[in-house]
Amino acid sequence: MKIVVANQKGGVGKSTTCILLANYLALEKKDNVIILDMDFQDSIYSRWEKEKELYANDPLYEVIKMEVEEYPKYKVHIDSLQGGHVIMDMPGRLDTNELIAVYQDAEVIVCPFSYEKMTFESTMFFVQVAKHVNPQVRIVFLPNRLKSSVNYELKAAVDEQLAQFGTVAPALPDRVGFQRIDTVSISSDIRGVLDNSFGYIYNEYLET
Repeated sequence: MKIVVANQKGGVGKSTTCILLANYLALEKKDNVIILDMDFQDSIYSRWEKEKELYANDPLYEVIKMEVEEYPKYKVHIDSLQGGHVIMDMPGRLDTNELIAVYQDAEVIVCPFSYEKMTFESTMFFVQVAKHVNPQVRIVFLPNRLKSSVNYELKAAVDEQLAQFGTVAPALPDRVGFQRIDTVSISSDIRGVLDNSFGYIYNEYLET
């Protein structure tokens, strides 16, 4: 399954979502996973490299640093992978034609977002472009860092608008445990909420 984790809005947790999803699929579902880090910040690849040296155990999955422009060259190898998932961490922009090949090839887009006006507007623009480029792609929206103390007045209206393009998964709450993630484990304090959010995504979009 080719899974793109993307939103043109920065700071919504794309890289964190990639790692959490990869850990969940590898540890909880025992699936084979590869991450393609195509974000220009290379944050996943850098973290994975450090943790690969730090921990004695074999890595849960491979992380490959890749420029967006390189994707068409490696597409045939990605297509040949059987029985696993390729998770792609995308840059937070839509200003280059090289991105089109990736979005056209995606089977599922996981789109993290937050219930803020600017983020919602950016998310809506992003999914309209994604659907225009790839009308068949399935999109699941992942509310991120939901604070229990905040009254999100626009939540129902936002969910209704996003439902035109996909479904909204159970939210990831704002917990300290999400600030301590790594590429080798799932901490006990976030395991339950991960199963709630990513279990939904797996059952509805990824299970074959």
